[in-house]
Amino acid sequence: KVNGEVVGVDEIKAAIFDHMGQPNYAFLFKQEDKYDYFDETGNSLRKAFLQAPLKFSRMTSGYTMRRFHPVQKRWKAHLGTDYAAPTGTPIMTTGDGTVVEARYSKFNGNYVKVKHNSTYTTQYLHMSKIASGIRPGVRVKQGQTIGYVGSTGLATGPHVCYRFWKFGKQVDHRQEDLPASEPIKDEYKKAFEEHLKAW
Repeated sequence: KVNGEVVGVDEIKAAIFDHMGQPNYAFLFKQEDKYDYFDETGNSLRKAFLQAPLKFSRMTSGYTMRRFHPVQKRWKAHLGTDYAAPTGTPIMTTGDGTVVEARYSKFNGNYVKVKHNSTYTTQYLHMSKIASGIRPGVRVKQGQTIGYVGSTGLATGPHVCYRFWKFGKQVDHRQEDLPASEPIKDEYKKAFEEHLKAW
C-alpha cells in the first residue's frame, strides 16, 4: 500500500483463505519448467481446462440438441458453445495437448482440434486464420494462442464455436466437473515438503 491505497501485487508466494471456518491453502511451487499453485497435500489448484477459449463479449449460443441454425434455416443440434468477439481476437487452447487437426473445411472454416489426453479433445471453429506454427503434431500449452476469431465456414458473424469431447462424445463443457491440473509428481514431493516447511 502507498498512503493507504493498494498499488499492486508483485507475486503471491503463499495464501490462506478461510471459508466458513475451513482453511484453504495455496503455495506457489515450480515443477519442471512451470510455476503453479498447490494445496498443502500437493494437489494443483489450477483446472486442467480454462472455462472459455478467449476473452469474449458474450456467449451467443450454448450446447443444445435443438437450435434454429441462422444460416441453414432449420432446427438441428448445436454440440458446441459459441462465443462472440471481434475479428482477430486471439483464441487460446483451453488445456495442454497436441494439435491433431489444423485446416480449413466447408462448414467449420479454419479450425484447430487439440487432443489433451485419452479422455478429452477440444475444437475451435470459424477462425479468420490459424496461428503461425500451429499444425498437426505440435504440442500446445494451456492459454497459448492457436488462432484468431473470424467468420469462416458456416458462420454469420465473428465468433468461435468451442467444442468439447469426453471419451469421443461431444459434451457441454459448462456442465462438466473439470479435473484439476497435474498434482506434485513423485520426484518433486521431497522438495515440495521442504518448501512447505519454509512457509
